[in-house]
Order: sequence, then structure tokens, then C-alpha cells
Amino acid sequence: MALKKKIKTHTGTIITKDGEKTVQLRETPTTWCVGRTETYRKEDGRRSGAPLTSRRLILSSIKPIEGGAQ
Repeated sequence: MALKKKIKTHTGTIITKDGEKTVQLRETPTTWCVGRTETYRKEDGRRSGAPLTSRRLILSSIKPIEGGAQ
């Protein structure tokens, strides 16, 4: 069975222990998703499932991808 690939529609910056990293994101009603197991809450940018980790999505850095699906 083939998996349906979910299209990334935005870019954003994540703060990690090694510095800043730009990633592609897709939007759900409550989170921003980087991949299958990496999601960030829309309300505060904290990583879902691992709120004590130091990784954060900078919400003000999220921008639509030019020519991406809306």
C-alpha cells in the first residue's frame, strides 16, 4: 500500500541545541508538522510529546512557500 505524501506548505525556523535550522512545515488544526514524528504546537511553538526539550519552533518565522499549495 502506497503512502500518501503530505505536501509541505510553509517554512520556519527551529531552535536546536546546535543552533537554528530552517525546515519545511505543513499545517494541521493544532500543530505545525515537520515530519511524521516531529510536530510543534501552534500556541507556543513547543515540541508536541516532548515539552521539556529545548527544541522550539519560532512562530514568527513561519512563511508560506512561494507557489506552494494553499
